[in-house]
Amino acid sequence: MRNIIRKLAVCFLAWILVCTTVVTGHGMHTAKAAQTFKIHFIDVGCADAALLQYGEGTEAKYALIDTGANQYHNTKDTTIDTTKTPVYEYLNKMGVKHLEFILLTHPHQDHIGGMEKILSDTTIKIDKIYGNDLNIQYLKSSEDKSKQSSDETNWTEFDTKIYKNFKAALEARNKLAEEAEDKTEKENLKVDYVVPTAGETISLGEAKMTFYGPLENDYQYGRKVDLNTRQENKYSIVTKIVYGSNSFLMTGDAQKETIEKIIAKGYDLTAQVLKEPHHGFQDVTEEELANGYQYSDHKTVIDASQASIAIISNGYMNTGGVPYTKVLRDLSKLDVYETGDRGTIIVTSDGSQLSIQTEKGDNQPSVKGKESDDETSSPVMKSMNITANTTKSLTATSVDAANTYNRYEKKNITVRFSGAAQGFTKLTSIEYKFVPKGVNNKTIAYKTGSSYTVKNGNCGRFYVRYNTPLGSTEIKLPGFTVDTKAPTSVKIKANKSGIKTLSTSAKNTYSKRIKKSVKFTFSANYGTSGKSMTQYKFVPRGKKASKYKWKTANSVTYKTRNKKVRLYVRYIDKSGNITTKKTNGFYVTKK
Repeated sequence: MRNIIRKLAVCFLAWILVCTTVVTGHGMHTAKAAQTFKIHFIDVGCADAALLQYGEGTEAKYALIDTGANQYHNTKDTTIDTTKTPVYEYLNKMGVKHLEFILLTHPHQDHIGGMEKILSDTTIKIDKIYGNDLNIQYLKSSEDKSKQSSDETNWTEFDTKIYKNFKAALEARNKLAEEAEDKTEKENLKVDYVVPTAGETISLGEAKMTFYGPLENDYQYGRKVDLNTRQENKYSIVTKIVYGSNSFLMTGDAQKETIEKIIAKGYDLTAQVLKEPHHGFQDVTEEELANGYQYSDHKTVIDASQASIAIISNGYMNTGGVPYTKVLRDLSKLDVYETGDRGTIIVTSDGSQLSIQTEKGDNQPSVKGKESDDETSSPVMKSMNITANTTKSLTATSVDAANTYNRYEKKNITVRFSGAAQGFTKLTSIEYKFVPKGVNNKTIAYKTGSSYTVKNGNCGRFYVRYNTPLGSTEIKLPGFTVDTKAPTSVKIKANKSGIKTLSTSAKNTYSKRIKKSVKFTFSANYGTSGKSMTQYKFVPRGKKASKYKWKTANSVTYKTRNKKVRLYVRYIDKSGNITTKKTNGFYVTKK
């Protein structure tokens, strides 16, 4: 019997072990810490360079979208070192020695200028370069801007010096590969140049990138303000990167015509993060400007993307003065990060949530987006809720709105804060501060919490900050005063002696005789909220005070002869607290 029990026990334990192994094995696969996917929007000046990174450490995989110029591009700052190639320096800083691919969105120097330096470093392995046809042709008009016309264009091969240098460097690199005898060396040197197919998808780890170009080469010439360079921008290869539930739209310098073609083909432009096209230039035509056109050329892609976050690669003290006002107006519902004041910007995805790290600016946006007019949501906050036991609801405003203090409460007020982040990020904390009237809010520190009670004698305003890995959203509440106490030191002053201020419960007497008339004035201490009004009524002897109506005044003169009355006065503060008093009875005679 004992042996049977032992065998059953062994079988049972084995069954548990098998089940545990299966479950645990499955769990290890699904619960394994997700690799992070990052896009480093490198500060290369008014130019584009984005390093894609999947994973961390020695297992990380890298790729590039554009390589900036061969120096920090178009800055007024004379102290910036322009002898170095920023993207190459960044690769060295990151220790990147293998790029699975480089996408060159179009052949302008501020997008391909770093290629020559990267290709010349034979210690950096590059598997593929994606881009437009190496011998790309486009419609070009006169170099003289004043003579540019759609009537005088020629199909012209793109042949700038920077582009020629890039093609020569690519050719030289592949020649070294051909001449190499060692197989590994040959593989490390060889770089394939590939013209992608629109709709094609490639991978970097588990991150997927879909090409939305190149598209048909039939862009019409004629947008005079854009000059020849704007015509070339239309050839930008737009891509969408998806990692888990997070998405990024990378646009190069794409123009409205580019985006319209993509939309017409049915490609999905929605993304959580938008790389704003063309560094923040508005790219509108002279005719549109003359007619008061309100939008930038890029409103089409901004609206189509439905993004919450925009990255503008404009560079520090850029000579172009970008981003333009029209662009920021079009981006008003997005949190905007600019390399110009934030330096290199790193957006990280864990497959479901995003976070942002900026070189400067404490990870906060350059310009905060406003999702709703009533400040109940933002690009990163799905909802921001304020509840309070006030007589009227507290409607949030922007922190820049004028301070108002026209609300009064006669009970202690508890304000509660709650909210929910957008699905691609998380709410890490809620902070608040109550700032007394007349005090600069910057002198008061934030506290962490979800509620705060304002007690009697306080007048001020709340600031509430919702913190996420994508920065903070700050709102302000209307100012209000809490005054729970009725007016004190109340007095009914008469210009004749014998008139007393009494409680309303005091016994009525009517023995005081006054000659001709008597003037009464009313005073009180109205507390924190201040005076609202004083009201009075004269009540004849034997009559109930409740039967008579109040009249509003700060003083009153009584002249009615031979009629015994008493005076009631009520003092009302702005919070609605009331103190009521009366005088002893009196009557007025002729002499």
